[in-house]
Amino acid sequence: MDKIRLMIVEDDPVWMKCISNYVKKENDITVVKQAYTKEDALQVVCDNVDVVLLDLTLSKEDENLSGLLVASRLSDKGLKKIIMLTSWDDTEIILESFDTGAINYITKTSYRDIPDAIREAYQGKVSLHSDVSSVLISELKRERKVKVLTPAEREVYDLKEKGLNKKQISEKLYKSLETIKKQLKMIKSKLN
Repeated sequence: MDKIRLMIVEDDPVWMKCISNYVKKENDITVVKQAYTKEDALQVVCDNVDVVLLDLTLSKEDENLSGLLVASRLSDKGLKKIIMLTSWDDTEIILESFDTGAINYITKTSYRDIPDAIREAYQGKVSLHSDVSSVLISELKRERKVKVLTPAEREVYDLKEKGLNKKQISEKLYKSLETIKKQLKMIKSKLN
């Protein structure tokens, strides 16, 4: 059986050693690279790594949340199985992590879950090892997404989300069916 090839990106040597030693006990995971800076992390050859465990705040002197920048760049390079590791359990930061391409988010206090998080990421499963509810995350993602809509489009969108069809929306908002169709088409293009 092939082992999951893991890169750990962590600027704190003590945490790096703890995480590395903890993960090395697993029979199906091997640490193939350790990076202490964002520059080192960005030198990774994507073919040699399956999963990245990435600290959110890589350097105190550097810009805050530099792990988000690294996640975005690694994702652009084709490395899509990124787990954000942090001490923060903040919904906005979690959302930003997923926006950059991370598929998992785990707090350092949940370090016992790291091996399972690595396996889930390897399988491409999006998950959240945090006290923040995944339902809340879904709601926040939706709210963030619909901010691009005009108030009129938002009204149509909300009714569509409630299950109303085009004709029902038209009647409820006292707008022509053609106007509703155009708005729905615009909403669809804005939200991809």
